[in-house]
Amino acid sequence: MNDYKEADFIAQVTVTNVESDFRIENEDLIEFDTSIIFKGSESKSLFIQQEVGNSSDNSKCRLFLKPGDELIVFAQLVNGAIITTPCHRNSFIYKDDPKFLLENKNLIGTLNTLSLFNEQIEASSINCTSLTNDTDIISKVGNLDLKDSQSYFGLYNIKFSEDNLINYIGVISSFNKEIDKKIRIMLIKKKWETCELNENKELLVAYFYHPATFYRKEYLSTY
Repeated sequence: MNDYKEADFIAQVTVTNVESDFRIENEDLIEFDTSIIFKGSESKSLFIQQEVGNSSDNSKCRLFLKPGDELIVFAQLVNGAIITTPCHRNSFIYKDDPKFLLENKNLIGTLNTLSLFNEQIEASSINCTSLTNDTDIISKVGNLDLKDSQSYFGLYNIKFSEDNLINYIGVISSFNKEIDKKIRIMLIKKKWETCELNENKELLVAYFYHPATFYRKEYLSTY
């Protein structure tokens, strides 16, 4: 949510040309064709502010791109130019690797959903120290019954009173009725600490579904 809110341009692109050190040292100009724009205005290029590192382990996170690479980019508008950095939330699309097909679908579906609520996200508070430990809440909400056709993302609007008690929880983007109910109950029972709220004492909370893999069970998280 922080990455989405702070970005000025988010899109799925296919690289058509790379010019290294285009304006200044270690700043590459990337030209691309756009498949989907999730946030921001149409663009055909951006700058990557690279860092020079050891190419064997990419120790300083240089982003090696070539024509034909497909990825989702998160960038910011700085002095009229669209700029990203290698370590920002830029994600390659590996269409030929079945291990990444579900991950790609999940990410694109989430960004499509977030784009529908851009105005609410921009106007809302999204930061709260009480959410930093919500990295695995399956044990709190119980088993999930999530069909393939349903969302892998849920967005909830929490209204607090002056003494930090919950007055209301609204479902902005739904998983399904059963899971939404479990999450709302979990949020009501949660022990809340100080949140960075706006004047209306509102907090926007997103939970993301991560399918089970060979290495771990399914889980919900705030990232």
